[in-house]
Amino acid sequence: MTIPSRDSHSSECVIDIHTSCAVGDLDLDRYLVKTTQQLEEMIELANRGETVSHDSREWMLTQVDFIIEAVGNEALELNQELRSDLLQLLLAIANLNEQIRHQASLAL
Repeated sequence: MTIPSRDSHSSECVIDIHTSCAVGDLDLDRYLVKTTQQLEEMIELANRGETVSHDSREWMLTQVDFIIEAVGNEALELNQELRSDLLQLLLAIANLNEQIRHQASLAL
C-alpha cells in the first residue's frame, strides 16, 4: 500500500484481494485505516472548497471497485464488523463524490 500526497492519491494503495485471503483480516484492517485517513484528507479539501484532483477521484473509484470485490468475494470470510466498516467506507466515498459533483455544478 502507498500513502499518496495531499492532493494526488495513488491507486496502488489497494491491497490484492486474493493475497489478503491468505493473510486474514489484519491487512483489511490496515487498508481501512489508511484509506479512511486518505478519504478524510480529501473530505477536508472539499469542505474548504478546494478542487479534488482527477487523480484523487480515480483513486476513489479504485477503492469502490476494491470494496465491491471484497464484500462480494465469497472466498473471503469477512466478520460483520469488517463488512460493516467496508460498507461505511463505500458510503463515505459516495457522499464525497456527490459533494464534489455538487461543487462542480455550482462552479458552472
